[in-house]
Amino acid sequence: MPHVRITRAIAAAIASTLIVSTYISLDSASASAVVTLRVCPSGCAFSQLAPAIAAAKSGDTVEVAAGTYKGGLAIDVSVKLVGAGAHTTIIRGGGPVVTIGASGGVSEPTVSITGVTITGGVTRSSPQSEPMTGMVGVIAAGGGVEIAPRATVAISNSAIVDNRVAPLRAVAQGPPCPGGVRCPYAQAQGGGIDDSGKLTLTDTTISGNRVGAAAGLSNVASDADGGAINLNEGALTVINSTISDNTASATAPNGRYADAGAIDAAIGTVTTIRNSSLTDNSATLAASEPNSVAANGGAGAGSGAIHVQSNASATISDTKISGNSARMTNTLGDAEADSGGVHADVDLKLTGDVFADNRVYAATLAGSSGDAEGDSGAGELSGTISNTRFTGNTVTVKAANGSASGSSGATLFGPGSISNSVVQANHLHVASPGGTASAVGGGIETGSSFTPGEAAPQTLTNTPVSENTAEATGRSGTARGGIFDEKVPNGPPGGPLTLINTNVTHNTLSGSAGITLQGGGVFATFKLTLTDSAITANTPDECAGTAC
Repeated sequence: MPHVRITRAIAAAIASTLIVSTYISLDSASASAVVTLRVCPSGCAFSQLAPAIAAAKSGDTVEVAAGTYKGGLAIDVSVKLVGAGAHTTIIRGGGPVVTIGASGGVSEPTVSITGVTITGGVTRSSPQSEPMTGMVGVIAAGGGVEIAPRATVAISNSAIVDNRVAPLRAVAQGPPCPGGVRCPYAQAQGGGIDDSGKLTLTDTTISGNRVGAAAGLSNVASDADGGAINLNEGALTVINSTISDNTASATAPNGRYADAGAIDAAIGTVTTIRNSSLTDNSATLAASEPNSVAANGGAGAGSGAIHVQSNASATISDTKISGNSARMTNTLGDAEADSGGVHADVDLKLTGDVFADNRVYAATLAGSSGDAEGDSGAGELSGTISNTRFTGNTVTVKAANGSASGSSGATLFGPGSISNSVVQANHLHVASPGGTASAVGGGIETGSSFTPGEAAPQTLTNTPVSENTAEATGRSGTARGGIFDEKVPNGPPGGPLTLINTNVTHNTLSGSAGITLQGGGVFATFKLTLTDSAITANTPDECAGTAC
């Protein structure tokens, strides 16, 4: 987008028409003009946004009246974009609708956007596609907003809704496929926002954005990430905002990964979420992949709401995470899904949050001889958790012909502590009609340390674990533990587990005739320490395993 600088003389002349208002600020060295450029359907200097933004210089304000305006905007200077309200000022179309900064730019702008709706974006490629893959349209990113590295952006009192991202084509750059060729690779990410800068969202809704097959544009994507926001680098802060009904999905023939229905926070990023809600987002993979492909790079669905990757950091407080889902089916090989809510590869700090009714579903379909595995209805978590509720989360695992294993109706919890919280009425269902079924941890399974070989101590304080269920159906198998804590020989360790002022009650194991039921309350083989705690009224027994 060309950049036209307005001189003080021109600005003064425009001001005399009473269409553009000019404000002069003086300092000891020079005088400079800060201009407000007005955009409206008729009667203003500009009837569309693109010419106004092209005319703006650093520090200017672009005021946009009620109306619908063409998207496909590029903002490369520091400006304020002020609409009349998200319900009345609509910026529609383009791919992305708004681009802030330029990839590889020497310096990047500071931009604020308030009182607008950004919608109808359709993005089929990304500036990274050609440098990374040699072709345009293999990587597609940023349906609503694209933010360049080092740009600083604040979006408030706005809506980013119903934008779509899907690649145009795939290239043979994936893992080995049958026949000695490389599998197809194509990436879709950031349905609402693709962010490589520093972004703050306040009082803003991000909803109905779609990446990958869910965009309805193509099914060539092998990988789909960040249905609402893809955070490539930098920092994201979300305050008093709603992120709902966003989808990342991939399907056969290319689909191998679907991750982060709402937010994908990449390696080294910083995410802060306060007083917000992430609801009804989904990561969905409908694969037709043999196990030979999975063995050379894997396939799976995870993080219905948020994925925080390694060497990143995240703090989530006073936030509702509910109704999100991670789902995978496979017609050929294995199916694996995890973390209906949040998947963290690092320690988190969670305070005052609610994880409710999040779901994981993993199934191999008729014709597949593969195994199915699923875990963590609320999410795979570690770190410090306080004043948080885990209720009504569900893991369902079904294998048509192979074995099925599931764990952690609420959470697969790594090293750390949970205090002043509740783990209640979470559910785990595992079925393998012709094979082995294993269901462990209707409420909690303890996980391994991020450091190989290290123990992963967990402490629950003032955190009742109650009314969680684990059910297994199969010719053989096990159902174990409202809390499951096992030391695996030659494998990653679990606990030791310490319960302080924490009661484990009314948890239930059930299964078909071939299933062994052990530890309705707790199954532990590492080390279990109870302080002012009780394990009572669980079915069929209270505690099993060598640590009991």
